[in-house]
Amino acid sequence: MLIPAWIFLMDVPVLGSGEHKFSFNQDVVVLLLIDGILFHIQSVTAYALMGKISPVTFSVASTVKHALSIWLSIIIFSNRITTYSAFGTASVIIGVFLYNRARQYQQQKIQALISCNNKGREDQPLLNADMLQPEK
Repeated sequence: MLIPAWIFLMDVPVLGSGEHKFSFNQDVVVLLLIDGILFHIQSVTAYALMGKISPVTFSVASTVKHALSIWLSIIIFSNRITTYSAFGTASVIIGVFLYNRARQYQQQKIQALISCNNKGREDQPLLNADMLQPEK
């Protein structure tokens, strides 16, 4: 069983004494339960999503999620915008744009190859008609 990191990072009375006392109350327990439930839902969603999209697409989406969380912290908590966060966000936006363009290009090439191979026929059989005839 994993021990939550907050036990080691907060001054819990059982672990020692300090200037700030921490006490368990109903609000802390409820917040920890909500956090655990949301983490479980996120894990199940990620697992289900991995079966439907490629790992690269999942990684790109995860990178966008991290960039959005940085900008949400800047907006909500009035954190300072650093050169690194601005550069990182610009890199993420450019990378996602290039990734989407590359996927569109790849899909166009695949569609072109399919249409060239079909030569205008929608339902071309995989085997020639003479190969389907049983040998006599």
